[in-house]
Amino acid sequence: MKKNRLNIRTFLSISITMMVLGFIGVNYSVGKIRQQYLEIQLESNHRTAQTIAKLFDEKLGSGIKKEELIKSFQSAIEGSHSDEGYLCMFDQNDGVLLCHPDTSAIGMSINSEKMKFLNLNGMHNELLFDAVSTTKEEYGILNFSEPARSEIAYMVPVPGTTWKISVHENLDKAEKLLTQLRLVAFSGFIFLSLLISLIATWAVRKISRMHEKEIELKNRELEQNNNKLINLNHQIENQHAIISKHAENLEYEVKKRTAELESIYSKLADLEKSKSDFLAIISHELRTPLNGIIGFSNILEQELENEDHLEFVTGIRISGDRLLKFSETALLVTQLKVQSNQMEFHPIPIRDTILEVLKTFDEVVQDKHLKIIFEIQPESEILFGVVVLIKQCFRNIFENAMRHAPENGLISINSFQETGHICVTIHDNGKGFSDEALLRQFDLFGADDISHHSEGYGLGLVAARLIMLSHSGDIQIANQADGGALVTLKFQNLL
Repeated sequence: MKKNRLNIRTFLSISITMMVLGFIGVNYSVGKIRQQYLEIQLESNHRTAQTIAKLFDEKLGSGIKKEELIKSFQSAIEGSHSDEGYLCMFDQNDGVLLCHPDTSAIGMSINSEKMKFLNLNGMHNELLFDAVSTTKEEYGILNFSEPARSEIAYMVPVPGTTWKISVHENLDKAEKLLTQLRLVAFSGFIFLSLLISLIATWAVRKISRMHEKEIELKNRELEQNNNKLINLNHQIENQHAIISKHAENLEYEVKKRTAELESIYSKLADLEKSKSDFLAIISHELRTPLNGIIGFSNILEQELENEDHLEFVTGIRISGDRLLKFSETALLVTQLKVQSNQMEFHPIPIRDTILEVLKTFDEVVQDKHLKIIFEIQPESEILFGVVVLIKQCFRNIFENAMRHAPENGLISINSFQETGHICVTIHDNGKGFSDEALLRQFDLFGADDISHHSEGYGLGLVAARLIMLSHSGDIQIANQADGGALVTLKFQNLL
């Protein structure tokens, strides 16, 4: 029963839709045909009226009298069927018919409510007399109330006269033909709609039966899959219970391990602090006796005259100086690693700072006859940092370069700007870094390797690296192609 109702609704829906579309389409098409017919007929009437008006103008110009011309025109149109197309002529001033196929209409006044003119030029209704009395061409639809009829009219004035030639075409006959066309077309659409509806309903029923079978098969498959999903869901719930239990055990183990790691980390932190404190204490405690040893050594160097004794005392002083520098560097490294000091950055002039640090090496430069040249680019004259630490960094690098530079050696210092950085390079013409140092870079100078650098070489570089890192900078080491070591310091450009 439901299927039959659905089929009936389908049939009615398609039929009504087709009929509505057909009605709209037929009315639109007939309307377009009527419009085209009016345009064609108006154009034809226009040409005819213009031709006659021109002919009248020529005849009058040749000397023919108006009365003769009117008589000649009347005899030409007399007897024409008004049910078809016909010609007539009006007097614009008097508003009367001068010529007409029906001789009884000659002299009849057109100033009457029974003669309405739909002016297509301005799309407005008016009396026929109003359209005739103008001196310009007029065209439109002339409607008579007694007897009721409609005509297509095109009126053209004759130059130099008060005459107006009017060409008429029966519109009622065309309207009847269009009405018949509309009825035939609509009947055809109704028949076609019913036929299409029957075919569509039959096709829908057939397709529907095919889909019903497919849906039935799909429903069976879905039911089977649903049962599988239910079984799978039970398995998942069982697995979830097992996983939850394992998760609880794992969480307990993680908490236990976390507590153990926190304890170990706390011990490591204490050990690191103890190591740093130990280094700080050792460095501090070494200063007092070292200052005494160095001071007394300087006095003895000035007092002793025996060259052998003087050589021994000089060796003691040099070793003391080296040990003091080692102590100061170790203390600086310790301070930087634990970050015990609050650093405040200030603008530092690179040229003045480098010159100030180089003055502390005047004796070494003179003894080894070293030549030092440097070039500071104008855009890289200022960097920001802690003055004491920057000086110590330069001092460590310069000391390393001078120690390994040969007699009469050359040390080049350059400063330039790079994207986001100010770079300072120190280049000597010594033997350069060993392959192991280049391979391991600063891992070679790690804090755990302090015991392997008795001369403080590694410790000085690691101190320089820690200073650079504390300034968010970097230090790079390499060997030049033409020989010698190259150290590059890269500072952040904060300007």
